[in-house]
Amino acid sequence: MLSEKSRPVIEQTIGVIAERIPAITPEFYKSMFNARPDLLDGMFSRSNQKNGTQPQALAGSIAAFASHLLNNPDSYPDEVLSRVAHKHASLGLLPEEYPTVHEHLFGAIAADLGDAATPEVVAAWDEVYWLMADA
Repeated sequence: MLSEKSRPVIEQTIGVIAERIPAITPEFYKSMFNARPDLLDGMFSRSNQKNGTQPQALAGSIAAFASHLLNNPDSYPDEVLSRVAHKHASLGLLPEEYPTVHEHLFGAIAADLGDAATPEVVAAWDEVYWLMADA
């Protein structure tokens, strides 16, 4: 579950992060695919990248997960996690790739938020990411 240290930070920043995710995700994917072009073939749909479906799915799942943690501190959003797990399984995405996603996603978040990406904000959202990844 979300730690008591991270909870107030997530409460204070979820609106901004949710609002900014549509701007963050294109930079995240650009950075990740520049570093790992092999992920674009077979792992991620080029058409879903172009039409924005994939970034919207990422934004929706992260925001839904964080919101659920705030509103239901003793449980995980099984429906959201099930959709993500099924998608990852169908693509053959393994947990070994989660650090790659993390590196580029958090780089994009930090770049987008600038000075607002304080160590506390980054640590709290880092916790959300790994709770979701490990779930």
